[in-house]
Amino acid sequence: MLLKLKHYFLILLSLSIFLVGCSGGDDDTTSENQVNPNDNSLKSLSFTKADNPGLTMNCAAVQNDNLFYVTLPDEIDLTKAVPSFIIAEEATASVNGKSLVSGQTAVDFSNTTKITVTSKSGLTRTYTVLAKNGNTRIDNMVYSFMVKHKAPAVSLALSKDESLVYKAAYGFADVAKEERVTSDYMFRLASMSKQHTAIAIMKLYEEGKLDLEDRVFGKDAILGEMLGDEIRDSRARYITVRQLLDHTSGYSVDCIFGGLSRYSGKSLKERMLYMLANESLANEPGTVHSYNNFGFSALGLVIEAVSGKDYETFLKEEIYSKSEDPITNIRGGKNDPSDRFKNEVSYYAQGGKDAYGNNVEVGIAAGGIIASAPDLMKLMSMVDYAPKVPDLLKSAILDEMYEPSKVRNRYALGWRVNYPDIPSWEAYHGGTLAGVCPIWARSDDNVNGVILCNTRSYDMDIDDDLWEMLEDIQDMF
Repeated sequence: MLLKLKHYFLILLSLSIFLVGCSGGDDDTTSENQVNPNDNSLKSLSFTKADNPGLTMNCAAVQNDNLFYVTLPDEIDLTKAVPSFIIAEEATASVNGKSLVSGQTAVDFSNTTKITVTSKSGLTRTYTVLAKNGNTRIDNMVYSFMVKHKAPAVSLALSKDESLVYKAAYGFADVAKEERVTSDYMFRLASMSKQHTAIAIMKLYEEGKLDLEDRVFGKDAILGEMLGDEIRDSRARYITVRQLLDHTSGYSVDCIFGGLSRYSGKSLKERMLYMLANESLANEPGTVHSYNNFGFSALGLVIEAVSGKDYETFLKEEIYSKSEDPITNIRGGKNDPSDRFKNEVSYYAQGGKDAYGNNVEVGIAAGGIIASAPDLMKLMSMVDYAPKVPDLLKSAILDEMYEPSKVRNRYALGWRVNYPDIPSWEAYHGGTLAGVCPIWARSDDNVNGVILCNTRSYDMDIDDDLWEMLEDIQDMF
């Protein structure tokens, strides 16, 4: 119920933004009959049926300070769109130094467009317009989300019956450079990386190269040769692959993204060695669900020990390359913003957090993968039981991966399940790191979806809003 109330609030917010965009809001006047000579505000921007042949609806832009977002239907030529706008009396508007008349002047909105408003007194203010073709209903929901949560960029993709039915990207991949994001841009996945690790483990399991009940740590265990036998808490010797997958290892310390100084500067192997030698279990293995990045980082090492390949190479060669539709935009991320890939977004923290403060290279198997939204839908189609795209894993193996834990009914092996507020979701997962907010979900009617975002707000229910928005978009198909 609480989630639904939050959802209704977001709808009301979206409606209020739309209405303000249509009406133009309050004008900046000093009195009812006196014009403010310094008023250089662009009060509203829209594209009307009357001014744009072929347009079947009036499309109001959504304003975010000096930035306007707007979507026009696919059949409308953005290079010849005629905007309608409201500015102060005796103020003027221009694009690239050329005069702009509301409802009359055609403008090329196919790229980032700048509209300059000059007040009666000569003061100027420039506004940026990001126009695109697409589904206005879906896109307006995204715009409202971006305004509320100060999101620089969002990317989404939807598939039905394993065919892509909608993809879109919004905003700036890099704000300072005004670099527009496109659908092939990669975003950090945070804990949505765990499903990639789980799929890899289940692939090794299907091939008979490991068993889910195999021990991971200590003498004669999978990582025994790699990590040795120095273990403070003897119970850790009985932790299994399955218990790492469903977060029931018994450890509660996060040596990966926990911000603990005793792990700072250490490699993944050094962190594992230190943790085993110095930390005690909080619970008996297999008895309590305690979400922990340690377990999936250890599973990354399991993949390397069993396969003989490094983690990222295994994913590329044994998972992504098996897609009939090539997956090219999924890989391990980098820590330093100067190392970001050409088609990767920048990340923007909020609430005093550091978007680049987490070591995603060390924590790649738990939270360090980056991916584009369309390529994530390709991967989802390989593990969704549907017949059009051959599944990577046999149905019986998929059943085990999605079976709820006996300890925690809402978590399976690397996937969340049984979400009470969205019962149509068969499996899903989000991710939480500074500067990151993603969600992907597989629904019971084979409509799958993913939304990626390059920021995180901490005081306005961003996850609930994102998840509800994905559900609403899935329902449309």
